[in-house]
Amino acid sequence: MRAKPMSRFVRLFAASLCVGTLASHGMAAEVTTTAALVAQAVASYPTCSAWHASGICFWLVCSPFGCSVKTSVRFSHFAPDLVVSTYHDVATHPWPEIGIPLAAATKTTLSSLLTTPLSDSAGTHSRGDRTDKNRRFRDADAIGHPATRVGTCPTAVDPFVPYYQSTLDAMVWRSYLPAELLYPASWIPGMREVGSWPANTWGNVYPRTGEVVQQHEVKGAAVLSQRIADFVTRSGQPHVYVPVSSGKRGVRDGQLVWDPPPAMETNLLGGLWQMNVAVPTGCHVFGLNDTLSPVSYGDAKTTQSGSYAYTLWRPYACCRVRGKFIGYLQWGMW
Repeated sequence: MRAKPMSRFVRLFAASLCVGTLASHGMAAEVTTTAALVAQAVASYPTCSAWHASGICFWLVCSPFGCSVKTSVRFSHFAPDLVVSTYHDVATHPWPEIGIPLAAATKTTLSSLLTTPLSDSAGTHSRGDRTDKNRRFRDADAIGHPATRVGTCPTAVDPFVPYYQSTLDAMVWRSYLPAELLYPASWIPGMREVGSWPANTWGNVYPRTGEVVQQHEVKGAAVLSQRIADFVTRSGQPHVYVPVSSGKRGVRDGQLVWDPPPAMETNLLGGLWQMNVAVPTGCHVFGLNDTLSPVSYGDAKTTQSGSYAYTLWRPYACCRVRGKFIGYLQWGMW
């Protein structure tokens, strides 16, 4: 089937962003800070945001003397929405100043509600005497990025708000309740894969649990991050989380805002990812085909702790409210 022109453009643009992930922008680090996250987002905004004027909105304004039509420019850009962290143990959280206090508060709450130790860390490290070195389990969380307001359009995410913590979702994240097995994608090979199945795949999005089979732990962290983004940006999923608005249109801070579609792997408009820990990178989609390259995604970016953090950038559009909305013309990418 011949690809649509926009589809070809999206793939080419995504590929150009992926090139930046192969070059390190700093030394590998085990943790990041709020200041570092903000600085990285601001520095990356010119390239990651794809900011552009994307259309015109039309507004009906009426007074006792009659009605008139006014316009405002529609803008579109990616914005840093969530910091998604995966970690072996909460003590090695990659964003410790925020992640550790939130995890401690969660554990205190769970201890008063549960008698079983579901909130204990259960990450896995590979040992020399193990034969299942490709199987990994990580706890994880998704927290509002501190620089969500860096762009023109107000986003659907509040800074520092925990939208997901795997300790609260232990029954499903640790597969005590097999709710994720109700989805066909959990059973059908090649359905919802990160990468191009079967030639190149980093791992399956479903079942969206904390265990992943992946030889390279950076790719494993990427797959887990994609799983979290998948259900956090959708409502009514069998997990304990706070849904992030997706696919809706509404007024926010004096702007009419088009929220992004739900996250989708290997899809530019499904969200871009930017590594924060271990090595800050540019924005890209997961699933880069490196099967014919001597350098694999994530090489020289591993941590000793097995903890990683990514920023999810999502595409927003907005225009200033000037009256009663009556329609718009769009010419931008979204």
